[in-house]
Parts: sequence; C-alpha cells; structure tokens
Amino acid sequence: METTIRRDILRRVVLFGTPVVLIILELGHPLLDHMNTIRMLTPIVGWWIVLHVLLIPLFALMGYSMFLLLQGIQSLAATISRCATVIFVAFEVGYDTAVGLNSGILVSNANTLPVAQQSVIQQALHQLFANPAIFVSYYILFGAGIVAVCSAAWALYSVGVPRLPLIILLGTLLSTYSHALPFGPLGSACFLIAALWIELVWRKSYQVEMKPEVAVSSGAIT
Repeated sequence: METTIRRDILRRVVLFGTPVVLIILELGHPLLDHMNTIRMLTPIVGWWIVLHVLLIPLFALMGYSMFLLLQGIQSLAATISRCATVIFVAFEVGYDTAVGLNSGILVSNANTLPVAQQSVIQQALHQLFANPAIFVSYYILFGAGIVAVCSAAWALYSVGVPRLPLIILLGTLLSTYSHALPFGPLGSACFLIAALWIELVWRKSYQVEMKPEVAVSSGAIT
C-alpha cells in the first residue's frame, strides 16, 4: 500500500510539476531575433544558456507526462500518440541544442570581439538558422507534436473523458509550435489544466485505478 501511494505521489509530481516548471522558465524565454541575435542575446546570454540546458530534461519529462496521462489506455490512438511523443521529444531536444544552446554559446564568445568580427558571427548564426537540417528537424518535431497531442485527445475521448478538458489539452499545440513566450507558457498551461482535470476530477469520479496492467479498450474501461 505504501509503495502504491508513493508511486502515485511521484506520478503526480511529474505530471503536474513538469508543466509548472516549464511555465515558469518559458516566461523568461523571449522569441529569438534571427536577424539581430547578438544584440538581443548579449544582455541575457548567461540566462539563455542556462535556460536551454534546463529545457533539455524538461522536454523529456513532458514526453513522459504524456505517457502518464495515457497510462492504462490501450488503443490505436494511444499507441500513435506514444510513438509520436518519442519522435517529438527526440527532435525537440536536438533542435533546442542546435538552435537555442548553440546560439547562446556563440553570442557569449562574440561579446568581446570587435564589431567586424561580430558581424561574421552573426552571419554564422544566419547560416545555422537557415540550414536545411534545422528546418527539417523543426517540421518533424512540429508534425510529431500535432500527432501526439491530437491522438492523445482522441484516445482519452474514446474512454469517456469530457470534451472540455480535451479541448484545453489541444491548446498544448501552442508549445509544439514554439516553447518561447507567449506560445510556450500558454501551451504548457493548457497541458497542466487538462491534466489536473483528467487526473483529479474525471479519474476520481469514475474510480479508475491507473496501473500499467489495467487495460482500457478504445470504447470502454474494463
């Protein structure tokens, strides 16, 4: 019994705590100015680097939170959502490192350089942002995020979750578009509200025991 209680507490800490931390961090994440990156990031470059280091494990935990939200649901939609979530997290971490972390590191090293050399660094940043690999990575993570969230909403709807929290859950798509302000905090807030509703209201009212071995069909809870 104690083990079950501890597991449930840990589960909810991850499920609710991860989006809360993300909201707080993303409120300090401005949209990146690709044209004047050095000028924009110079005053906040230390924070920018720390922020993007912290975001890497948080993206992984958000993916795990999606798994927790779907825990016990066995359906095609749930399986698609889980697979898409793995793809999203993998490419989101890579994109965050390539664009966010690298831009911070380059700018931090450019601070002491003459203006002429800073312009070279700025051109290098332009080349980084415009690289086809970066574009492809972004569209893969964006598409995977859309599939993951929409499939999760359908899987939850199929087992009786009300429409309103699922509509709110779809708001998570904002953070798949961008984790910067204002999209990131709004998307993470939507996930948090939907998770709180589903976990504390819907699951409680239907007295569902969320355990890995509990099988839930696409149309009914068994």
